[in-house]
Amino acid sequence: MEKKGQASSLSAGAIRPAQIVGFVAAVVILVGIMAIPPTELLPVAARNTLAVLLAVIVLLVTETFPLGIVCLLAVAMMYFFGCVKSVPDGLTGFTNATLFFVLASFGISEALTVVPVSKRLLIFLMKKAGRTTSQLMLAIMVVTAILSSVISNVAAAAVFIPVVLNFLEVYENEDEKRRTGKAYMISLPVASMIGGMMTPAGSSINMLTISMLEKNAGTTVSFVHWMLIGIPITIIMLPLSWLICKKIFKPAPIEEAKIKAYVEKASQDVPEKMSAKEKYVIFILVVMLVLWILSSWFPFLQIAPVAIVGLMLYFLPGKMQVLTWNDFKRCVSLEAFILMGSMISIGNVITSSGLSKWIAEMIFPHQFPSATLIVIAFICLMTFILLIPIPVAPALVAMLSAPLVAFCTNIGVSPTLVMVAFGLCACNCYLLPLDTVPLITYSTGYYKMFDMPKATVWIQIIMIAVASLWIGLVGAMFL
Repeated sequence: MEKKGQASSLSAGAIRPAQIVGFVAAVVILVGIMAIPPTELLPVAARNTLAVLLAVIVLLVTETFPLGIVCLLAVAMMYFFGCVKSVPDGLTGFTNATLFFVLASFGISEALTVVPVSKRLLIFLMKKAGRTTSQLMLAIMVVTAILSSVISNVAAAAVFIPVVLNFLEVYENEDEKRRTGKAYMISLPVASMIGGMMTPAGSSINMLTISMLEKNAGTTVSFVHWMLIGIPITIIMLPLSWLICKKIFKPAPIEEAKIKAYVEKASQDVPEKMSAKEKYVIFILVVMLVLWILSSWFPFLQIAPVAIVGLMLYFLPGKMQVLTWNDFKRCVSLEAFILMGSMISIGNVITSSGLSKWIAEMIFPHQFPSATLIVIAFICLMTFILLIPIPVAPALVAMLSAPLVAFCTNIGVSPTLVMVAFGLCACNCYLLPLDTVPLITYSTGYYKMFDMPKATVWIQIIMIAVASLWIGLVGAMFL
């Protein structure tokens, strides 16, 4: 037993080659960039901010240290390397309302999983349309997308992983089981991220994009206006994504009787009638959604405070109490909280240090057609390409928001339209299973790293076309 414990300890403390590469690369980046003489376009603060930004991205991608530690380290480095004048200047992201919306959303997501409302909706759709394995996959994708429109993408996908795993046990042939599992496990995070585009509350990236737009362009996007962009794109993208996944991965057919038997068995876990607590959870969520929509006309109904009050109502003591403090502590992702706060801080420093102007000069072309549709298509394509080496969407949004606004202003295109397209594409980080959402299904072992792009590369290409056409041609009417 003692030897086994020692072996486990050694294994846990073993250094991976990627960690060594990441650490060395980060140090080289810091030293190399800071050795570059400052210029008028790249003053000392901007140069050092660039060094810190690139070093942090390398450390995040290579997982040299835990994610939360890297993010906290970023704040310290910005202070010690003179990117900011004081420590509070490096912590501005932690006072941003978006961060507290993210915190509240963890509790709201947990409240929805405490009651069987999502499974109730899924069983309803499966009974109505789930006669084949492909139709069953579509039903799961639709419910995942709907759920993801008001809670985090991770939570929405995680809810249905056990449902999929239970269904796969119906198969007797192992090859058919794995083939179907591949189709379902890849389509699940895709549906979650596509559904997250529908409302600002559907993804922290949406909220971050709106926050960065307000800071750098002085304009905003209301809850309703975001929905007018996000919902039509989701309605188009979701069935197309289903068709692509079905065509490429071909879920194995199974007798309708077996599917019916599975649905009936699954429905036994869901009470026939809604409990008072389930109705209460839905009521509070509906009220929050109504208030979020009303915030488009009554700005004092800001999304984050409404979410916090709604979360509090789930803690009311008595028979209707949905959550306890221990439940909330267990569901909160400290990593996500620190990541979002530090990325907003870095985004603010990119602007204040002048680095945004340099990035705009280096990344974005000086001459570019001023046609909004073409600009949006270019930004969408660039976003998906950059998500490969930087699969941390908050970092990408923080890094490029200010330069992107400057680029749009220079060529005479609406920054609001382009930023919304940028945020929506940043949400769809599923070319490879590197983002948190696809990682939770990748860990089930039903597909390999390069199975995913067989379908998702086509989904992203279609996303570029749909986002460009809808936002470019219709978005200008209400943004």
